[in-house]
Amino acid sequence: MTVTNEEMAKPWYREFWAWFILAPLIATVILSSIMVTTAVKYGDDEITDNYYKKGRMINQSLEQVEWARDHGIEALTKFDLELGDLNVRLTSGDRNYALPEQMTLFLDHPLDERLDREILLKEFAPGHYRADLEARLHHRWYMRLVPGDGAVAKASDDLDQHIDPEHPWRLNGEINFNSHSDILLKAP
Repeated sequence: MTVTNEEMAKPWYREFWAWFILAPLIATVILSSIMVTTAVKYGDDEITDNYYKKGRMINQSLEQVEWARDHGIEALTKFDLELGDLNVRLTSGDRNYALPEQMTLFLDHPLDERLDREILLKEFAPGHYRADLEARLHHRWYMRLVPGDGAVAKASDDLDQHIDPEHPWRLNGEINFNSHSDILLKAP
């Protein structure tokens, strides 16, 4: 019994060389679609057309940090993650400076802006402020403490934004709740 060439021929999908050529192409299509999906879902979504306005904002931030450094403004923040509250002790090296009645702490998540928090702290004793936390905090966060209700710091797209002449400072920092829950914020 002899086997002819027609009987030996296999369908194309059973041939080694067909898959040897198609496998890298299929893998490339799958990986590129994963990368495009990731880029669209987690990409930077801030594109600015007004670089002048953003430059003014950066200069204003630097002026606020310098003012805090020159006047010795420091804030010891204590997060009580079990009770869900935040206590801040604000001090100033300038005895003539009247501390604000309220402050705003902006917590910015480094990866997901939907997790960003804005916490309004109210003074309950001279130099002592308190607020309730809405949710338990984990991992690393960027912190920005500003005097007042934070409306000036929040309105970053307002070109006519001015520094509050009574309280022209800001303190920046970073905290990782996995390793500690207290941090001293002071100007560098």
